[in-house]
Amino acid sequence: MPGRNHAVEAGFLDALPASYRDAAADLLHFYRLSQLLDMRQNGVYPEVQNRFDLKPIQWFEILDAVILTKVSYFDVTTQMSPKHINKLLEITAFALHHPGAPLSEIYQLVEKDYHFFADWLKQVQEVRMEFVKHAKAKGLL
Repeated sequence: MPGRNHAVEAGFLDALPASYRDAAADLLHFYRLSQLLDMRQNGVYPEVQNRFDLKPIQWFEILDAVILTKVSYFDVTTQMSPKHINKLLEITAFALHHPGAPLSEIYQLVEKDYHFFADWLKQVQEVRMEFVKHAKAKGLL
């Protein structure tokens, strides 16, 4: 994951109500994707919950937006394994409330409102196609 001076999809965070923004910024800056997923599945860590007066449903909305933003940090290239790329897509589908959705469906969900993320998904598709091309060249498909 790159440093803080990089392009990310900010639209998910921008869509949050202003009263959620401080909590979202805290999560984005101080927690790894794995920790965000843990909080989304098992509840917000007490030290985070104590800093912000939010209801569980609000935390879910914030966590989904931050998770999607964090996913867009990843520079997907052929140096990343197909397993990891697929995991990022699985996480994306989960945070968009469409678990198990294929890349094409995920793309349709975001293309209108989240242009950077849609471009990120196009890059994911290009990398996946490179893997297929290499596998075919090696006679594996």
